[in-house]
Amino acid sequence: MRVYVELSRFAATATSAELRDMVHALEDTGATGVSFSDHIFVTENDRPRAEGVAHSCDPMTAMAAVVGMSDHLAVQTTVVNTAWIHPALLLRQFAQLAVLAGGQRVTAGLGAGWSTEEFDALGMRMPSFRQRMDRFEEVLAFARSLFSDRLASLPGVHVTARQVPLSPPCTLPPDLMIGGGSDRIFDLAGRYADVLELHGDPRHGKVVGATMEQAKLGDVRRRALTTVADLAARMQLVRAAESRAGRPPGSVSVSNQIWYVAYGDRSAVAEAERQLCRDWGHIPDQRLNTSPYLLLGEPGQIAETLIERHEAYGLDRISLTENTGVPAAPHDPIRFCQEVVSRLPQP
Repeated sequence: MRVYVELSRFAATATSAELRDMVHALEDTGATGVSFSDHIFVTENDRPRAEGVAHSCDPMTAMAAVVGMSDHLAVQTTVVNTAWIHPALLLRQFAQLAVLAGGQRVTAGLGAGWSTEEFDALGMRMPSFRQRMDRFEEVLAFARSLFSDRLASLPGVHVTARQVPLSPPCTLPPDLMIGGGSDRIFDLAGRYADVLELHGDPRHGKVVGATMEQAKLGDVRRRALTTVADLAARMQLVRAAESRAGRPPGSVSVSNQIWYVAYGDRSAVAEAERQLCRDWGHIPDQRLNTSPYLLLGEPGQIAETLIERHEAYGLDRISLTENTGVPAAPHDPIRFCQEVVSRLPQP
């Protein structure tokens, strides 16, 4: 099991010395790597956008810094908005990281963009979901061809590329990761991705909202109600898409973000569940121990839970989020790595 720790919020304000200390601490505790997301700002509680920049770092710069500080930690983006830049220019940055660190340590997590507020701030109109997915499919087709064949052309509607070489020429390209929960994302993952970051089952609600905060809360509510059984069933769509694309079974590995960890006995876990139900979208009080995005119990139980999820739907890596923009207590990643990672099978 690969365990990544998200450092977007931390890296947004950390000095180089503070980042180096964190990197070395994570190395010592056995973490696989670190994750970064891609937001210019994060709005919360109707506060001005200028107050939301402390939650957001530049992911490419932050990953380069970590690679320069560690010979071991892997780096990944949970998502980078591909709508703002030609994919060749974006993928070039990941290729450079692969040259510096080795491709096995770099994962390019790509997305189509979802924040209306950020598009508006840049003077851009956010396209419809279908339009964004259409462009994202072209981005992924180009990225797969570029990383696999070292040369890519695409006469797309949204993306045009003519004999673009992989530059710089990394020996082992990064892994491609996409995230989502829709049928179309699953199809794209089966055809093009190396890793799928599984989002909540769409049957448990839509993720919509006029603001980032509303969308985040909708996402959290859906994840809280999604079960391990839901994801096991949904993964069959990915495997079917793999087969249709002529890819070997299991070409796409599975990732989950972990939004909340509660340590303790049954009574402590029950109290955490009650608090989460109140905080996360006013969910009626219920057990949440089957949500793939929550980890509840003593460290040994948490490790067993992760192993069970690997067996149920192929979970291969997790990323501990910083819970930015949702009501929850922050993780203690050092404690998690010390008490849980040591109990997990190592890749």
